Amino acid sequence: MHKVVLEAKDESALVKLSEKLKENEIKHKLWIEQPENIPTCIALKPYVKDTVHKYVKHLKLLKE
Repeated sequence: MHKVVLEAKDESALVKLSEKLKENEIKHKLWIEQPENIPTCIALKPYVKDTVHKYVKHLKLLKE
């Protein structure tokens, strides 16, 4: 299994992506940090790249 880390612009971009994935029945988890209640990441169920690429193609690889 490959792991890819992509960077979202801000919190609202994460929430929008989560809503779009939910609308299209792509299984995922929006991670909310506690106690701050801030969305920090989305984890997707392993899918074939072609299935999810259209939802994440606007995101760039995270550079440390």
